[in-house]
Amino acid sequence: MDPSQLEAAYAKKRLSSEAATAMVQSDMEIFLGGAASIAHNIDKFLARRTHELNNVVVRTFLDTADHEFLKADPDGKVFRWHSGFLLHAVRPHVSRRGSGVYQGVSWHMAPELIRQNYKIDISYVVTAPMDKHGFFNFGLTIAEMKAFCEVSKKVVVVVREDMPVVCGGHEEAIHISEVDHIVEDNEFKTFCLPALAGKEEDRQIAHNVVSAGLIQDGTTLQIGIGGLPNSVLDALVDAGVKHLGIHSEMLTDKMYDLIQAGVVDNSCKTMDRYKSTFSFCLGSRRLYDYLDKNQSFASYPVDYVNSPLIIAQQPRMFSLNSTMQVDLVGQVASEQLGGDRPRHISGTGGQLDFVMGTLFAHDRKGISVLALYSEHKGKSRIVPTLAKGTVVTVPRSLVDYVVTEYGLVRLRGLSLNERALALIRIAHPRHREALLKQAVDAGFMSYVATLGTTPPRGVINCRD
Repeated sequence: MDPSQLEAAYAKKRLSSEAATAMVQSDMEIFLGGAASIAHNIDKFLARRTHELNNVVVRTFLDTADHEFLKADPDGKVFRWHSGFLLHAVRPHVSRRGSGVYQGVSWHMAPELIRQNYKIDISYVVTAPMDKHGFFNFGLTIAEMKAFCEVSKKVVVVVREDMPVVCGGHEEAIHISEVDHIVEDNEFKTFCLPALAGKEEDRQIAHNVVSAGLIQDGTTLQIGIGGLPNSVLDALVDAGVKHLGIHSEMLTDKMYDLIQAGVVDNSCKTMDRYKSTFSFCLGSRRLYDYLDKNQSFASYPVDYVNSPLIIAQQPRMFSLNSTMQVDLVGQVASEQLGGDRPRHISGTGGQLDFVMGTLFAHDRKGISVLALYSEHKGKSRIVPTLAKGTVVTVPRSLVDYVVTEYGLVRLRGLSLNERALALIRIAHPRHREALLKQAVDAGFMSYVATLGTTPPRGVINCRD
């Protein structure tokens, strides 16, 4: 299309937020986006139609906002909500509605499963303004956006002026010819993630990881979200390592700091060399502005970034993610805690993707670390067995390193009794004797087992 044709097509397809929301009818299935790319203007008007509608399926992921449609329909009588990853903003709704709202999948599989199994009536996708060639860039969130567009009867782009144009590898944009309607959102600003200050426990965990030499010159990084991962990235600024690369599902401000400090230059990567690759970004406005049309970044859909086969090709791939519980045989629970009514906290996300990717590493130098605080509200997070209803995110057979503020252990290759001893050694000191007794009672260890003074096999570093 020439400029005049693009302008005419844009004018013809333009709608108000209210008119775009009026397209939703009972028994429809819609998509509202995720992460920094949620269609809040549509959500606002959708909530106002609660009494007009019935049986509307609403799909989201990485919920950074407390959706208006959930507040308008707290019991789910109108809106049947499903999310691919749950964040703090919506956890009260999950507690009320139950864990059934979660759409469980290892994230690298999501785009293919959407294309195979979903039939969406309307997808509302947030984009940057249209460029001179008629493309709307997905901006901060590529993830699975294109897949949702492809399976939708109608595609509505929600244009935000403050959404950066992010350079991509593929599927980073949609052309106006593929779009049914265009809505200009002049009300809502793009979500910025507040800075998460690390706690003393975070700094201790970071020290345990960095001092063990797990991150070396030329390492490719995948780091998760939160104060704990941020503390590891902070520690790398002064760790003396260089020529690091980034291949991570999420791009954060702390990664930007490493780039600015010259620690990350992506020069040793064998794929996407000299580019920091990611699937979505959550951070500050300064990060978003730096990303805008910056050729040193490449954003890809999640079936590329999180593919274990792609991850395995990165040099010295290092992955760090947080978890909630680890049992004494090494099972890792990062998304749902058990009980008579299991409590769903987040989602599988890409944690297992990166654990597998490091395991399959072509250079045999891949490392995955799963980090947790030793206790929560006085209770040990290293437990003898996982409670009924707890979901295993990473099976014991795939777990590599586990770290708390009390030490770092490598479980791969250890017998069950060796795993139990190693994990007890990095548990909070006040829980160790009880865990030892529980391990013996459960049959994980000999009846003559003692903690001893020498660190058990598998312990890389530890403290009391």
